[in-house]
Amino acid sequence: MAVSNKDVEVLSEALFCYYFAIYKNKKEKDYNPIVWNEITDISKLTSFTNRMGITPMVKNVNNDPAFTSRLPKAMEFLFNRKSFWSNALESQMKAFFSDGKIKKSGDYEIMRADMIPKTYDPYRAYNELSYKVRGKLGFRGTIDKDKWNPSDVWIFTKRSQDFLTNFIKLFNNQLVNQPEYSVKMMEKLNNRIFLLFKEGLLYPISLKAPTGKAKVVFENDVTSNLVKVVKYDDIDFSDNNQDAKIKFSVDEVDKDSGKINRREYIKGQIKTKTVLSGGARLEIEAGGAARYGSMGTENYQYLIRQTDKTGIDSLNKIRDQKKFVKLKRKYWTKTKGAEWLARGNYVKEFKKDPKKFKEEIEPYTQELFQHINNRMWDSASTEMSAKSPEEAYLNKTHAGEVAVAVDDITKRIMRDMTVENLFNLAASQGFGAGVSQSQLETRMKLEKQLGKNLDEDFKGVEVDNSKKLWSSCFYLVLK
Repeated sequence: MAVSNKDVEVLSEALFCYYFAIYKNKKEKDYNPIVWNEITDISKLTSFTNRMGITPMVKNVNNDPAFTSRLPKAMEFLFNRKSFWSNALESQMKAFFSDGKIKKSGDYEIMRADMIPKTYDPYRAYNELSYKVRGKLGFRGTIDKDKWNPSDVWIFTKRSQDFLTNFIKLFNNQLVNQPEYSVKMMEKLNNRIFLLFKEGLLYPISLKAPTGKAKVVFENDVTSNLVKVVKYDDIDFSDNNQDAKIKFSVDEVDKDSGKINRREYIKGQIKTKTVLSGGARLEIEAGGAARYGSMGTENYQYLIRQTDKTGIDSLNKIRDQKKFVKLKRKYWTKTKGAEWLARGNYVKEFKKDPKKFKEEIEPYTQELFQHINNRMWDSASTEMSAKSPEEAYLNKTHAGEVAVAVDDITKRIMRDMTVENLFNLAASQGFGAGVSQSQLETRMKLEKQLGKNLDEDFKGVEVDNSKKLWSSCFYLVLK
């Protein structure tokens, strides 16, 4: 029985819940994963959880239609690819229960994030805030909830459920009476969730398929002195693909001393997406093909422009050349305000007449490529591998505009900061444009530790804490 990507998502989350309950109840010696061969409907599932004494912990999952409809695929999921997921889930449990910060006592209920009851659902509070953010920024859409907290499963106690029920009710009443978005409201929500975790009452967990021994990582821990400092490394705008890759590395730095705790412990790239139907998102790839997260065009246009627009100014100089006057009239005068990319306009014309679009956009695409690489784009292999030669040019043009907007930022420190802001949003670390006081101070301490002269790089850097929209919420990562 074929197991799709959506199947993997649901089954990995739901089965994590059952494994947690089994290990929490110290019933792992009585459990054999082969039992899922017999669990083919809800009644057999309930009999199994009753027999294991875990029904109170997993009652929500027992009634999760996304999971129960996939029960016939559970065995294939667990034992395909040499029992990968069966072994992975065992590894996750060992990592989860061996961490000293996680309390083993308490009456817990575990569930997939998509199934949290409305009354105590933390995302309900976030959604209300995200509407206010959308209004503040003039965005057409809201910012995905995963950018605030990307947890796949949540573990609650009765105390945390009761607390969140009352808190969310009061919180949303305050929001109704508050006409404008306030950073303090988001921080209030984040702090409450972190305090519940510290008391052992609540665990938000993001699941990553382990490629070796699983480990627990704590993200957005407000009590930690360690912060992520992102450095821009290079732009990859090459021949044989439709994308651009913003290469970066991340140091883990003590924000008080500026000393590096872990140097370049994350290395990756922020890549432009190339699927016409999927819009034009940016996606982080790090650690091989592992995806850290993505963001839509409204988000990264805002972050780049509001952090440093010297690269966008450089892009506009390319567009202002006399040879592109017709393209400017057709495409770029229609861009407005924060929407400096022309992807939407390109797509409209592409859909009308792909061949005509390619013919008229090709000189501009080549200009972008030459600007970055000092040579023309050899597009032959890309045109052959793409859905069509015309779509190859559509995607490469958009990718080139993003590449110039980042790579041409004048100051090194501001280029780094722009990529850091992009990384933070995509990787659910926070949403903020510009340069905050804490970002600047940490970087200055880091540069001093490295023996670098601060005068030139930091001259004229302006702090604007008002552009910090929120810090993302605390969560655990099992990876």
